[in-house]
Amino acid sequence: MGERTKIELSERSIEAIATRVAELLESRSVEPRLVDAAELARRLGVTRSWVYENATKLGAIRLGSGSAPRLRFDPAKVAAALAPEEPQAQDAVPSPSAGRPRRVMDRSVPLLPVRPRGRLG
Repeated sequence: MGERTKIELSERSIEAIATRVAELLESRSVEPRLVDAAELARRLGVTRSWVYENATKLGAIRLGSGSAPRLRFDPAKVAAALAPEEPQAQDAVPSPSAGRPRRVMDRSVPLLPVRPRGRLG
């Protein structure tokens, strides 16, 4: 066996290598990996029966035909389906003060004195 050589890299070299690795990983075209109901249930922390009950909402892909085709799920589509919906502009509930003009207090009128509760006079 040959003698091992010790190589030291500068921070700049390490940063350049890391940047290139990230570029290569981003450029890969990766097909979305489909998961079955059991795996999806595990990821979501729910029962498999819940996944089957909500298969349509979760965007299930049916493999084959017949009375009980196998189901597969795209995790990205499931996440989008379960994300809370943002209210549309026309659906947004206006704040209680919306549309009412703001009243400006006339500072020339003296205010009534405030007394602690429980004491009269």
